[in-house]
Amino acid sequence: MLRRAFFDATVWGLMAGLPAFTFLWLKNHPAIDHTFAAPTGHFYVVSVVSVMSAALALISAIGAVRTANARIVLLALSFTTMAGMFAVHGLATPGFLVDRQFTAVLGFSARMSLLLSAMFLALSALDLPRWLSERIVRWRVPILGGAVAALFAYGAGGLTWPEYIPPRVMNEQLFLRGTLAAVLALSLYSAVRYYEGYRRAALTLYGAVALGSLLLFEAQVAMHFGVVWQSSWWVYHFALFGAFGAILVGVAVEVARGTSPIVAFEGLTLSDPLAQIQAGYTRVVSAFAASLEARDGYTHGHGKRVAALSVLMGEQVGLAPWRLRGLAQGALLHDIGKIGVPDGILRKPGALTDEEYEEIKHHPERGAVMLSAAFSGEVELAVIRHHHERFDGTGYPDRLSGSAIPYEARIATVADVYDALRSARAYRGPWDRSMALDYMREQAGTHFDPTCVDAFFAVVDHWELQFSAEAEGAATVVQQPLVA
Repeated sequence: MLRRAFFDATVWGLMAGLPAFTFLWLKNHPAIDHTFAAPTGHFYVVSVVSVMSAALALISAIGAVRTANARIVLLALSFTTMAGMFAVHGLATPGFLVDRQFTAVLGFSARMSLLLSAMFLALSALDLPRWLSERIVRWRVPILGGAVAALFAYGAGGLTWPEYIPPRVMNEQLFLRGTLAAVLALSLYSAVRYYEGYRRAALTLYGAVALGSLLLFEAQVAMHFGVVWQSSWWVYHFALFGAFGAILVGVAVEVARGTSPIVAFEGLTLSDPLAQIQAGYTRVVSAFAASLEARDGYTHGHGKRVAALSVLMGEQVGLAPWRLRGLAQGALLHDIGKIGVPDGILRKPGALTDEEYEEIKHHPERGAVMLSAAFSGEVELAVIRHHHERFDGTGYPDRLSGSAIPYEARIATVADVYDALRSARAYRGPWDRSMALDYMREQAGTHFDPTCVDAFFAVVDHWELQFSAEAEGAATVVQQPLVA
C-alpha cells in the first residue's frame, strides 16, 4: 500500500504539475511567451471543454434525479455551470457572434464559469447540514432546471446585447482579485477532500475529481496572471481541458470495472470514511468476504462490525487514510483462514478438544497465506495474521508482545474481542454492555494495548448505536470464549 500511495502521488503530481510548470516557465522566459491570436482555435478549444463538461453534467444530473442525494445535485450544478458559462465564453470569441469591440462578456463569462464550477464542487465535498441536504434533494429538479434556464437566459442576453456588460467590470480589481481568491480557495478545498476520499476508497473517480479540482486551481492562476493571446494565457484553457478530461477518464475507468456512470457518481457522495472504504472494496475482497459468510454462517456480520469499530478507532488515533483502508480490509477478512477449518470443528456444537482448538488456532496464519497475493500492502496481512496476539506476549501465532505487534493488528484485536463479547454464542447469550466494557478495561495492558483501549472507549458509544442490535442478534459458534 505504501508503494502504491507513492506511485499514485508521483503520477498525479506530474499530471497536476505540468500546466503549472509550463505557465511558470513561460512567464519567466518572456522571449518564448509568444502571442498567438487565434480566435478560431480559441473557439474550438473552449467548445471541447464545454462539451466534456456538458457530458459530465448530463450523467450527474440523471443520477441526481434518480437518487435522493444532495451531493450529486451539487456535482451536477458544478458541471452544468461550467458547460453553460464556458460555452458563452466560446461563443463570445471576438468575430464570431459578438463584435470585436465587446470583450467584457468574453472575460466575465470565463471568470464566472470557474467561480461557479469551483463553488458547487466545493459544496459537494462539504458536510452540509441535514436540513439543507433535505431541501436540496426535495427541490432537485427545479434547482437543476432553473440553473439550465438561467444559463440559457444569460447566454441569450449576453450574446444578443453584449454592450450591457460594461467593460469596466473586467478592469475592476475587486472583482478580478475576488474571483481569483475564491476559486483558489474553493478548488483547493475540494481537491483535498476528494483526495482524502481517494486515499480511503482507492476509486479512480475520487482521484480524478481531486485532480480536476487542482487543475481548476491552476487554470484560474493562468487566467488571472496570463496576458490575453500569449502562450502562458493559453495554458488555462488546456488546464481546464485536462480537468474535465480527467474526470471523464475516471468515469470511463469505473465503467470498465463494471460500474455504471451514475453509480460511479453515487460513490463520490459518500462522506463517512467506512462507507468510502467499503465502496472501494475490490471484487477479490468482496468475494472472500462472501465466501467466509457462506462457509461459517454463524459469524454473519462479525467481520463487517469488527471493520467498522476498527475504522472508528483508527480515526481516533489519527491513522492515515491508506492505513485505515488496510485496517478495514484486514479486519473484514480477519477470520478468512477459518475457511480451511473442517466443518466438524468449525460447527461443533460442544466444547472443542485440545487438538481441535489447536487446529482453530492456525486460522490467522492460514488466512495471511491465503491472501498474500491479494493485497499490495502489508497492513491487511498484518491484521489477519496477528489479530490473536496479546499485548503481554501470550497470544498466537507468533507470541509477539507490545509494540512488536503491528499497530493495526492491536486495534483490530480490541474490536474483534468486543464484538465477540457483545454477540450471542451457542453456549451463551451476548454479554451486556457494562460487563463487556469492564472486561475490556481490565484487559488493558495484558490482552490489549492500553492506547487502543483508550481509543476504543472514545468511540464505542458511536459503534453501539449503529451495530449493537445487529451484533446481539447474531448467533456465532466459537468454542473458546475469546477465539472470535
